[in-house]
Amino acid sequence: MMQTENLTQAYSNAKYMNLETYRRSGEGIRTPVWFVESGGLLFLLTRSDSGKVKRLRHNAEVKVAPCKMNGDLTGDWSPAEAAFVESEESIKTVKTMFEQKYGAALRISSAFSKLQKKKRVFIKVALKTE
Repeated sequence: MMQTENLTQAYSNAKYMNLETYRRSGEGIRTPVWFVESGGLLFLLTRSDSGKVKRLRHNAEVKVAPCKMNGDLTGDWSPAEAAFVESEESIKTVKTMFEQKYGAALRISSAFSKLQKKKRVFIKVALKTE
């Protein structure tokens, strides 16, 4: 695992990270996403019916890099492994971190998801040592 200090430094000022997931063909798909960092792990929030969720169900291997809102990288790519956050306690903790980091923007995004009756999921990303 990458040391927590390095992770915190790489992502400390970033509001977005670029997440690369893989189709069954092996083609990488890059998506800028909101994230929070805690305990050496990165967490992201997305709709349960999104393409990245479907791809992660088949392949948990990902790459991540800090980026701007448009996906332009502000740091280096790191190999990682993704997993869905399942426990209610963990979901509550991660949700609170997102509320603290993104505030009103998260509340607006969440309201639209509720109006569309779209379920959201949290995904945990653990960086690998190279």
